[in-house]
Amino acid sequence: MIQLPGMHLEQRKGDPRKLKGKLIAYVRVESDEGGEASSGPVDEGNANALAAMVRNGILAVQANFVDQRNIRDFFREEFGISLEKGIQEVIDQAKETGGLEGALDPEAVKERLDSMKNADFIPIPAKIAFFSSEAEMLASDADVYYLGSFTVLSHAHLCVNSFPIIYQAYFREQEHRAMEREIAALLGNIEDPRKQEGGNGEDAPRLQTYRGDIKAYLLKDIIPNMIYSLSDPAEYQKALSHFKDFMGDFGYPEDMQAIVNLVESTPQHDAKGLRKLELLVAKVEALQNEDYEKLDGIRNELGKLG
Repeated sequence: MIQLPGMHLEQRKGDPRKLKGKLIAYVRVESDEGGEASSGPVDEGNANALAAMVRNGILAVQANFVDQRNIRDFFREEFGISLEKGIQEVIDQAKETGGLEGALDPEAVKERLDSMKNADFIPIPAKIAFFSSEAEMLASDADVYYLGSFTVLSHAHLCVNSFPIIYQAYFREQEHRAMEREIAALLGNIEDPRKQEGGNGEDAPRLQTYRGDIKAYLLKDIIPNMIYSLSDPAEYQKALSHFKDFMGDFGYPEDMQAIVNLVESTPQHDAKGLRKLELLVAKVEALQNEDYEKLDGIRNELGKLG
């Protein structure tokens, strides 16, 4: 573990083994002599802006990595605007102030921000949040981290804006590992579908009239049956017929065929293939329920998987 002089990182709330994905990180801003904290090497305008972010000696940021999964989500949720509009506003501001933080060339800013449009790996920024006390932060539904004490405002600001990137990396890794475990358990613990009741008879359920959990029925019954039967052509045809019967009234045959193609072309069903199957089924459910807001997120994630 790397430890620097004066470093103090402490999780005041939450379980490091099961991160919530919602974060509050804060530092205390103090002065060596009991007076005002130094702003550091920044101009007067930026010094005032930094000082305005501190309340009762606390500089804090807040981030939500559950509902905001990419930079577009952040601009939409926090500012109510598109990524492109947000980028243009930052560029305009840079031109007016002589560059971000008084140092960056506006054209360099434009080039850098334009590259964000298709960069899925860019972390979601945190936003400044105002809390009057630590107790107020601890009452929030979030993981709360205390990052230490600073006497220079610019250093404090750098700290609270850097930490969310590290936190997000660990949260995403935990998400990924949990998803792999769930899928492995789903496929590893199912009974032999050929021994289960059901089939293609007159009473077999149909998508349009099914009143249960569509996604669960497809992922826990029909699709595992198809996967399990791949090595037996006759049994696979029965499982495929069951799937097609259930999906017979579905109005998007291309999505139905995408599931079949993935089942047949990915015999090992690795984590990526299984995640894609899960997303395709979620897409079927969203289309059936006409949940177009959810559908946009599913399509974006499918696009990333290729």
